[in-house]
Amino acid sequence: MPDLTGVSVVVTRAPHQSAELCDLIEDAGGEAIRFPVTKIEPLSDEDPDVTHGLDQLSQTDIAIFVSPNAVTFGFALLARTGAALPESAKVLAVGPGTARQLAKKGLQVDGVPQQRYDTEALLALPALQSVRDVRVLVVRGLAGRETLAEALAGRGAKVMHLPCYRRVRPDQVDAKVLAHWRKSGFDSLILTSISAADHLWFILGDEVGALTANTALVVASERIAGHCRTLGFTGTIVLADNAGMPALVNALSQWQSDRSRQ
Repeated sequence: MPDLTGVSVVVTRAPHQSAELCDLIEDAGGEAIRFPVTKIEPLSDEDPDVTHGLDQLSQTDIAIFVSPNAVTFGFALLARTGAALPESAKVLAVGPGTARQLAKKGLQVDGVPQQRYDTEALLALPALQSVRDVRVLVVRGLAGRETLAEALAGRGAKVMHLPCYRRVRPDQVDAKVLAHWRKSGFDSLILTSISAADHLWFILGDEVGALTANTALVVASERIAGHCRTLGFTGTIVLADNAGMPALVNALSQWQSDRSRQ
C-alpha cells in the first residue's frame, strides 16, 4: 500500500484526466495539488488531416488507440461525422486505461501491453509482428510521436493517421497555487508527457530551475526525464515503471520512503 503521508504532489494532468491520480494520492495520505498545464481540445472536422484520416477509415485492418484521449475524442469525431471502423478491424490499446475506455464504447480490445504502456511496448504486441501490407490506423493527437508509424512502416505496414485532438496550454493557471509554490514550494510534481513538461516550462519561465530544485519530478519514461533536464528542471527525477496511475503513485511512495530513511 503506497504511503504518501504529508507529501504534497502537484498534478499537472488536464482536469478531465486527473481524478484517478488525485484519488490515489489522497488515498495514500498525500495532498494532491491540482495544477493543470494542458487543455485537450478536439480538432475541427474540417481539418485536412482529419478529413484525410476519415477518408481512409474504411480501409483499416488494425486500429491503434494511443491514449484515453484518442478514444474519447476519436469516438466523438466518429459520432459527429457518422463514420465507423470496419467491424473486421482489430483494435489495440497502448495501456489498460485506454483499453477500459474502448470497452466502455463496446469494442473488443485485441491487444494491450501488460507492463510498460508506451510505443515500444505496443510494437512488441503479437498483432504487430507480421504487418506487411496491413493497413494500420493510428488514432492520436495532432503532432504525435512518429516512432510508432516509422517502425510499422519499416515492417511493411501501410500506416494511416486519424488525429482527433490537440494539446494546448490553458488560458490561465491557478495563481494561488503558483504563489504558494514560490513561497513554500511543493514536495513533488508528476509529469506524464513531453507536452506537459513544455507547458509547465513556459508557465514557470525563468523560475523553472529554482522552483523545481527541491521538488521531486515523477515521470513515466526516460524520454520525459531527459526532456525535463533539457528544459532546466533541476529536482530529483523519479522514474515510474510505466505510465499507469498506480505506477506513478508507487514510484512516488518509494521515493518518499527512501527520503525518510536518509
